[in-house]
Parts: sequence; C-alpha cells; structure tokens
Amino acid sequence: MPKSAGLVDISDCPPPWRSWPETNAVISALQDEGGVVRFVGGCVRDALLGIASEDIDIATDLLPGAVMQGLERAGIEALPTGLDHGTITAVCGKRHFEITTLRVDLVGHGRHADIAFTHDWEVDAERRDFTFNALYLDPTGELIDPVGGLADLKARHVRFIGNADDRIREDRLRVLRYFRFFARFGDDNPDAAALKACAKAAGDLGALSVERVQKEILLLLATETPLAALELMKETGVLEAITGVPVNLSRIASLLSLPVESDALLRFAALLHCDKDEVSRLSAKLRFSNKHKERLTHMCGKNISREMDERDQAIALYWLGKQTFADQAILLWAELTPECDFRQYLDRAERWQRPPFPVTGRDLLTHGVAEGAALGQLLNDMEIRWVESSFRLTKEELLREFLPDA
Repeated sequence: MPKSAGLVDISDCPPPWRSWPETNAVISALQDEGGVVRFVGGCVRDALLGIASEDIDIATDLLPGAVMQGLERAGIEALPTGLDHGTITAVCGKRHFEITTLRVDLVGHGRHADIAFTHDWEVDAERRDFTFNALYLDPTGELIDPVGGLADLKARHVRFIGNADDRIREDRLRVLRYFRFFARFGDDNPDAAALKACAKAAGDLGALSVERVQKEILLLLATETPLAALELMKETGVLEAITGVPVNLSRIASLLSLPVESDALLRFAALLHCDKDEVSRLSAKLRFSNKHKERLTHMCGKNISREMDERDQAIALYWLGKQTFADQAILLWAELTPECDFRQYLDRAERWQRPPFPVTGRDLLTHGVAEGAALGQLLNDMEIRWVESSFRLTKEELLREFLPDA
C-alpha cells in the first residue's frame, strides 16, 4: 500500500482475520472467563493501512492463569510462551494468537523489564514502543487510541510513546525497530526526538542479541524503500554501530534504482559494497543461516563481467547456477550503472535450462577406469572439456578423447 494512501475505515470494512472462526472462538473463551478483550498492535495498525496480517495480538485484563483456564475450558490449546510477562499463545486450529495481560513495566533492563499486571488500559498503552502500535480494537469494532497513534499513522509519523530515551532504555532493540518502521511507514518527517535518542543509544547496541539484530536488519532491508531509513541510521551512527565499519550507501542506492527486484540479501551485500571479507564477517557475526551465508559468499564472487558473449554467459550459468549468476549480474549492474544494462543476462538466466553432462562414473568404470580419486579427477576434466565445447561433445566423443585405448 502506498505511504500516501489514506486509512481504511475498519468499522465498515473489518480486516479478514476478524471473521476467522478461530478468532471468534478465542475471543469468546476469554469473554466467557469474564475478561475485557481487545486486539492490539501490528494487526490493528496494518488493518488500518489495508495490509493483510497473520500475527494477531490480543490484550486482556484477565490474569495469565485465568487466560489459560478460559482457553482450556473452550478446548483451545494454551501455551505459556511468555508467562513471566503475561503472554499466553492460543493455538486454535492452524492459527496462533498471542494474548497478553495488561501490564506496566516497572524497571527496564535493556530488554525484559520487571513488570506488574494492571487493569488500566492507558498504562498498558504507555509501556509500548510507538504510538501507532498502541491502537486497540474492541471486538465490536470500536477503535481505542489512548496515545495519539491514529493521527501519527495518518501522517506516517513514527513516534515513540512518551519519552524516547525511556522507551529505548527499556529495550535497545527499539532503535532498530524505529528505523524499520520508518522504512515501512514513515514519510519525509523523521521524528527529531526519536533520532536524537537513537543517536544517543548507538553505542549501546553491541549488547543486543545478534539474532534480534539480524532479524531487524533483514526486515528493514526487505522493505520497499529502505534507503531513507539507512541514511538516517548512518547520520545517527547506528549503521556503523551495527556493521562495525564506515558504510558508503552509494552501491545500495544504485541497486535500489535498478529496474529489477532485489531482496534483503542482495541489499545486504550491496550495503557492504560486495566486499567478500566484510560480508562474510558480518553475516557470521549476526549468525545468518548457513544457507544465507553460502548465497552471500557466492554472490560476492567475481565471475561475471560486462563483456561476456552468449557462450561465456552459458558457461558461467552452468558453473554458477541461475541464482548466483543473477545475483552477481545484478550487483555488477549496480556497480557499473548507468554504463551498462544487464537485463539480457537476467533474461538468459531466467530461460536457462542446465544441460545434463553425458558421462557418468559408471561409464568410466565400464571402460576400465579404477574407482578412486583418479576417476573423480578424470570425470571432472571431461566435464570441463564438455562445457568448453559449448556442451556439444557427445559421450562417445569424450570417451574417445580421454580414453583412446579403452
């Protein structure tokens, strides 16, 4: 949904999740236990923006024990996923609902605070992060806005609730969440108090869980227009605090200007200027999955050039595979634009069908080659020769060339 678009009237056009049978079952179970129940957070915010949501958060004045009791009485599985902080996950069919008792954070520790349960909805709202994440939706369709989140959402203004320093002190990850939400929802109006607080907290980000940092970075990079947020992160010192190196945003700016899709991993590599060592270091530090680290390592190779003819492209596609070939082509395009246009490379990769190498190990055994390392090396040499022939040599021709006495 464009950032400039207006908000959805969810009283007339309720979100799809409101009519799920599972939603009604969970709400009824909590109400039957005597609780007041309201939807809260991202699902309400996204509904107002016309964005589909699968993560449904519910707030209630019921204590956690009563929440579990009400769910179990209704035959709904209740998982104590965050019991110390009043959070129960209801599993109803294939859907999950996170239910949290109204609470007040007493003492913050940088992530988890000492808390107390409350019946005060405004107090519960005030301990949340951003104003538009403290919008509540009553099951009857009434929208409750205790901290001015609706006006901020209309204005696409990302604003901390209350004092920004206090909210960040409670959970330093909110620094990265600020920039992610700015990338998703913000307009050309960054909040001055938020930026000042984020800059002040930049030096403390090293204490964050690397997994949480990784998740936020990839979510930010996956947004439609992350560049403005990245520029603000650079200005406030947050980006250097996360990467550990001074970052030049020119490559990622160029990547984002290309007429092709790019995902979070391509953008991560471009952010670090495809420096293989830096990409490898930071992806290891942030504990990227092995699959992600392997793709990043391959995309930062230097196997593609702008002078490749169709034969060269076909050979590169064979050895690299579609994904790596396309990744390297896009990143090289970002480096060289506007000098070059790599659309032909990408079109070729899209159409590419890898030809099967015609010789097998069994073929060599049949022709008297003994098992072992020598067989593997011979098979590799034959494959290289076949690829260099533009995949034209037949099995018989290869066997005659490499095994003339067989």
